[in-house]
Amino acid sequence: MKQKRNKTKTLLNNIFSVENKNKVKILLKNLFSGEKYYSIILYIILVYLLFVYVALPSVYAFTPVSYISAVVSGSMEHNAPTIQLTYNDWLVQNGFNSSVTSSWPFQNGINVGSLTVAYKVPADQIKIGDVIIYTPNSYTAPPGSICPSVGPTVQIIHRVINETIINGTYYYTTKGDANPLSCPFEIDVPYSAVIGEVETVIPYLGYPRYILYSIGNLI
Repeated sequence: MKQKRNKTKTLLNNIFSVENKNKVKILLKNLFSGEKYYSIILYIILVYLLFVYVALPSVYAFTPVSYISAVVSGSMEHNAPTIQLTYNDWLVQNGFNSSVTSSWPFQNGINVGSLTVAYKVPADQIKIGDVIIYTPNSYTAPPGSICPSVGPTVQIIHRVINETIINGTYYYTTKGDANPLSCPFEIDVPYSAVIGEVETVIPYLGYPRYILYSIGNLI
């Protein structure tokens, strides 16, 4: 019993030795220095948590904003030369007149890492060409499909390309500007699934969320 106590005492002495205390101090200093890569990651996580759990609830409570979301995919980016095929040529082939599409919002697309600000608007105020955020039905993509699988927690930020009204209920079909077609989960999205219409895009402020999203996909 005495020998066991001595081993425990020795172990505690090693843990709380001056050398180990100095190592902990150095680690903490590096962790909050903002110079090491893991320090930068820590600050990104802290900023994101502060934004999500402090700033966003305040914005939702005291402003008309219904949703703020970071862009984590390139489906709305306008990158040459592919955007000519997936957006400009696609519009012409599907009968969209340039005199109409030239007035659509976000003519230059929405880049990854941007922060989108959306407002809940009446169903009849969402028009073809507007960009909306919505929650699609779950969809499992078959092998080889260019469309991704989506789950119940996914939010899509895409442009409305068609609108129908059935028995007084509005339905919207969307498409990412950089995508060659609408995926099955984008067809006839009911108004009840719409979170809001995007009215403002702030570049770069969504990068903390995008970085965490990318890290999550690598794990």
